Order: sequence, then structure tokens, then C-alpha cells
Amino acid sequence: MPPAPDDSPPTIHHDPLSGRDVFVAPRRADRPNDHAEKAAGPCPFCGGNEHLTAADLVRWPEPTAGSWKARIVPNRYPVVEPITAGNPDSQTATGQPATITAAHGLHEVVIESPKHVASVLDVPAADWQQVWKLGQRRLGQLAAAEQFSWATIFKNGGLAAGASLEHLHSQLIAIDRVPPTIIAKCRQLAAAPKRFAELLEDAAASDRVVSRLGGLVALVPPAPRQPFEVWLVADAPAAFFHQAGAADVEAVAELTQRYAAAVEQLVPNASYNWWLHQFPDRAPAELLPLAVRWHWHLELLPRLAPLAGFELGTGCHISTMAPATAARLLRETGCW
Repeated sequence: MPPAPDDSPPTIHHDPLSGRDVFVAPRRADRPNDHAEKAAGPCPFCGGNEHLTAADLVRWPEPTAGSWKARIVPNRYPVVEPITAGNPDSQTATGQPATITAAHGLHEVVIESPKHVASVLDVPAADWQQVWKLGQRRLGQLAAAEQFSWATIFKNGGLAAGASLEHLHSQLIAIDRVPPTIIAKCRQLAAAPKRFAELLEDAAASDRVVSRLGGLVALVPPAPRQPFEVWLVADAPAAFFHQAGAADVEAVAELTQRYAAAVEQLVPNASYNWWLHQFPDRAPAELLPLAVRWHWHLELLPRLAPLAGFELGTGCHISTMAPATAARLLRETGCW
């Protein structure tokens, strides 16, 4: 017999030995899956099926009724949940050990087309720009909410990248804490105030720049976790994507489509993830001075090889391609 459904709210479990946090969200086990053998029924993200999702939070174009090309809705199977009268405490889970805390925040879905398409290349360039502007607008709204410390927008593109539905979409999560990865980057910046400038300079000197557009540099990072990993980095200090100018948002849209085209040419049908790293909206006091030196950036990672024992056991990745070689091959696709 299959296990009974678990309707428990999401929690964060802390491993005091490794320092690792794990989000436990039992309800996500019930989310629809296009890849399941018995997957059936209408796609909840297609135009005409709006009744299968929660109501829009924002959409483009407005007004909130009628046709649409992109919309953001609450995730029905969230990793984090809002603080409510019945679950008010942002740091504790009643009756749980000290290593378990409530997972509070917002988890939303960015539906990027009313058509049942699976690739960002299936969206007209002008519409793709508006998708990114809609996500930027929503991040700005969340930044104004005092209960959130940090927010990101991310994409799981393809089965190997964790996508359960093929209909083109991204996700947006805002949480009441600063994640360890962002804290670690802040500490690097505190130790070396010119870290981002050095990253950009070294990419140029090492032939790892793939493209430049507007105020962004597309580069292969110095230690890529997979072949063809690329970062889109603001070329001047800028803490928050939600404060970026229209030209930079349009550049992100164009470069993400160029990246998808290049990877498709190099490794057809490859899955990939991307995620936004911006400065915390509400950083701890000791980190606040670093905001003026932060460069928001989007990390794009193809999923060409699974994580195996060495990666999982050590936290160290193995790649089969030198960074400069990956940059050269990406440039040679002609997609940039």
C-alpha cells in the first residue's frame, strides 16, 4: 500500500554536524507530474485552465481579467508557507526538537506562456522580456514586505533539473532568513571587497567571457560545476535585481534565450537550472555594508551529469571540461 498522504506544514531541519539545512515539505509529494506513468488530465498552466490554479497575484498584460501571456500564482505545493494566525512563529515549530523550525515564506509559480510549450525558445523575444519584467515586479513587491529577508526566482528546465510539469514556468520563493550560500558569498566579499570586480577581470583575462550585453557580462565561472555553466553578472555594483533598469532586465531575457539556444546546439535536449542571487532585502547588521559592493547575478547550470558519491559526500563537484574551453565552445555556437 502507498503511504497515507502527509498534510504536515513545511519545516526546516538543521543538521548540527554539517551545518546543512533541509526543507521538508510533505505536501509536495502530491504535486502533478507529467513524467509519471499514469499522468493524465488537463495542464493547469495552459490558457483556459485558470480555474485549476490559485488566483493570479500579478499578470501581464493587465487587467486581471481576459487574455494573458504571463501570470504569477501561489504554488499549491509549497516549500514554505506564509505566517498565519494558526502558525505565527517564524523560527520555531511547536513541539519539535530545537533542530526543526517552521519553514515560513512565499512560494509562487511564474507561468511563462498560456500555450503548452516547454522551451524558452518557444516564447517570442518581446514576450520573454515581459516575463522577466513581471518577475522583477513581483520581487520588488516582496522586497517591500518586512517579513521576508531574501527572495529568488529560479527555473527547473527538464526532468533532470527537477521539473515535474513540462509547461514552461519558473518559481519564486521568498523566505524569512538568509540562506547559507548567500551568507558564504557575503563573507567572501567582506574578506575581499573587490571580489566581484576581480571575478569580472579574471574572466576577461582567462578568455572565459562568452558575451556582453547592456550592463551584463555572460561568463563561465572559474570553477564550473558542469560543462557550459554560465553566470550573468551585473558589470557594476548593484545589490538588487528588482531595482535594475529596464535595459538590464531586457538583457537578462535576451541572454537567457541565447544561452538556451547555445546549450541546445551543444547538448540537444539537455536539462538545466538557473537561479538569481541578489543581496538580502533584510540582511543582518554586520552584512549591510556589503550591499554597495554586491553584484546581482543569475547562475545557469546545465544538468549533464548526475551528482554521484564523491560530490554528495564531499560537496566538491567534478567537471569534464576546462572553463576556457566551455566558453570558446559556447561562443562558437553563434547564438550570442
